[in-house]
Amino acid sequence: MKRMKLLTVCLEAINLKEKKFCLSPFIDYQKLVPSIARVGLLVPPLVKSIDNGLMVISGWRRVLACYDLKIETIPILLTSAEATDLDLLVQVIEENVTTRSLSLAEKAEAISKLQQFGLSEAKIMADFFPRFSLPQKREYFQLLTQVATQGSEELKRFLHQQEISMEALAIFLTFPPEAQKKLIPFLQTLSYSQRREIVFYFQEIASRDGCSVEDLLKNKEILAFFDHSEVSSRSKSEALIEWLRQKRYPLITSWKKEIDQTLRELSWPQEVHLAYDPTFERPEIKVCFSFCNQAQFLFLLDKLKKIGERPAFRRLFRRTFEE
Repeated sequence: MKRMKLLTVCLEAINLKEKKFCLSPFIDYQKLVPSIARVGLLVPPLVKSIDNGLMVISGWRRVLACYDLKIETIPILLTSAEATDLDLLVQVIEENVTTRSLSLAEKAEAISKLQQFGLSEAKIMADFFPRFSLPQKREYFQLLTQVATQGSEELKRFLHQQEISMEALAIFLTFPPEAQKKLIPFLQTLSYSQRREIVFYFQEIASRDGCSVEDLLKNKEILAFFDHSEVSSRSKSEALIEWLRQKRYPLITSWKKEIDQTLRELSWPQEVHLAYDPTFERPEIKVCFSFCNQAQFLFLLDKLKKIGERPAFRRLFRRTFEE
């Protein structure tokens, strides 16, 4: 990298529309505003001279925070005119990966730009995938390139703010754009594993029933999840995933309901936890309870013995080794 120049420039000279080197679809700079207000801009942003002003190479959060504070002049580091776009992009990537983890959206943008600036697919995977904590798989390269070049702004913002498995993302990108847009608000409120689960359920149910994801989203029961504005987003998301789980595994769902009904009929004690394989593939049923003394222990054993002698108790084993 050629020598850079430290200069003081008018903030308005920086062209905020030129985002050639910006990796993030969403720049959250608000937390930086009070810091710069207290002590000033300590680290100058890196910029490049272009025909219509100065282009930010790195330091977008700092620049936007200064705009928010209405600061008139700021120090900047001006790159050498001899520095290539690839040189500058690599510098941006290294500056970021050494201080934080890039989001999937940022990794996708970095990969796409590296390719635009002249690096081959093989070179990108060999040199940068380890830096991005990505396995060197060609399908991941293609997947993230698709996100960068074809993904909607809603998708990119979601992938910047949340995590999702690459397998779930690959399936999600096969959904039509309108379906993606409808599902993103649900995915945002779910956990990492639940996001994977809901995407797989939509694909599996659509494949089994010979319909499209769009058709599923027109189902009256699913549409109801979109309409209940009085219900929290997370509650709606969890209700949707439970509905999908029941549709995906109707037989297992009916078995679980049967067990729940049997436990209610037996007046199963709340302090005794009963556990079974939710897939019903393993026959074992386990019980677990806590006690503080001998009397409490014997009391619970006696209660369980009486429950075990009732005819309804045998129904708990209908889906296991007595089936």
